[in-house]
Amino acid sequence: MSKYKEHVIILTQGREDGGHAAMLAFKLAVTMQAMQQKTSVFLTLAATRWGFQGTAKDLILPGEPSLEEFIDSFIESDGELLICSPCIEAYCYLPGLEEEFYQEKIRPNSRYVGLATIAEKMFDGEATVF
Repeated sequence: MSKYKEHVIILTQGREDGGHAAMLAFKLAVTMQAMQQKTSVFLTLAATRWGFQGTAKDLILPGEPSLEEFIDSFIESDGELLICSPCIEAYCYLPGLEEEFYQEKIRPNSRYVGLATIAEKMFDGEATVF
């Protein structure tokens, strides 16, 4: 058992860096889970898009699985994705999609949260920002 209640990885980057920050964040999340550390990933700003199924399939670094596979592995290992609810409209709006998309395509084990939820998780834990 870890000495911390939980580790929160805060991801702010979307596609603007080619997915590199997201890849590092989810690699760290999967590694921490393998080390028995309870871990959640908070998706905020442009990173909110990673909270939806299929958004990371085409992001593959040489010799690596896709970002989609890392996210799926994190979720399958009981990882929780926390999606910044105010950022959905500001940063993740995808033209031509109906509001139902945001409910239907959200990844399993994901939920919309505000900053109070993140602050609460960090009281007795730690955070890493990408």
